[in-house]
Amino acid sequence: LCAAQWHKTLSYSDSFFGDGQQFDKEFNDMYGYAPPYQAAESAAALLVYKAAFEKANSFDKEKVRDALAQTDMQTFYGNIKFSDTGQNIAKPMVLFQVRCEGDVCANRVVAPTKWASHELVHPIPSWSTR
Repeated sequence: LCAAQWHKTLSYSDSFFGDGQQFDKEFNDMYGYAPPYQAAESAAALLVYKAAFEKANSFDKEKVRDALAQTDMQTFYGNIKFSDTGQNIAKPMVLFQVRCEGDVCANRVVAPTKWASHELVHPIPSWSTR
């Protein structure tokens, strides 16, 4: 098991990138590999800044900071709303479990159940029975 910030199968969306599947496809078409969560969170951060600049109607740092503090939006990466300390308090983490089908292994979302594509396998079978 491992905690993760994002997976392309999560049900978030926005008007710029669409959903995670669309972001994954466009990123893969452009760069030739699947986007890591860092690419997704960076793209979402650009959407947040775009919205803040538009709300502030300025590049003045105090106005932009105030607009960022008022952020409450959904992106393909997830919901974004900041606490007084600047942490995103609107987006939960997900849990992955590596699941294999034949010779192909991939991270699969197993929790929270709202986004789970697979059930958690516990206890993990021994290597000889996988």
